Amino acid sequence: MAEIISKPLDLSRIVEVIRGTGFPCFGLDMGRDEVADNPSFFLYSDDGGLTPGTHANQYKRAFTLMFVTRERAIFDDVGLIERLKDCRLIFDSSEIDKGNLVNTDEQVTATTLNFHQLIRIER
Repeated sequence: MAEIISKPLDLSRIVEVIRGTGFPCFGLDMGRDEVADNPSFFLYSDDGGLTPGTHANQYKRAFTLMFVTRERAIFDDVGLIERLKDCRLIFDSSEIDKGNLVNTDEQVTATTLNFHQLIRIER
C-alpha cells in the first residue's frame, strides 16, 4: 500500500496570502451574500483532480484560484503567483474570461489561475 509522504497544503496560510492582495477570498461553499457584498473577490478550489507526476512516486493535485470582478479591479498576478510558491503551489497556467452575470447586464471578468500541488508517495 502507498503512503503519502508529502505535507498537506496549509490552506489557512494560502488564504492569508491571497487576502494580502486586499480582496476577500472564499471557498466553493460561498453564498449569494458574499457575491452580492463583494464586487471583487477570489474563489478557490483545493480539491482538484489528480494527474501523474514526472516520477513514478508523484502525483499532481489541481488547485484552482479565480479572481472575479464586477468593477474592473486588478491584482498583481505575478506577485501572487510568486508568493503562493512559498505555500507549495506550482503555477501551471491562467485564463481570462469576460461575460455577464446571469439574468443581468452587469459585466464580469474572471481570471483563473491554475496551480498544482505535488504529492509524493512511498511504496
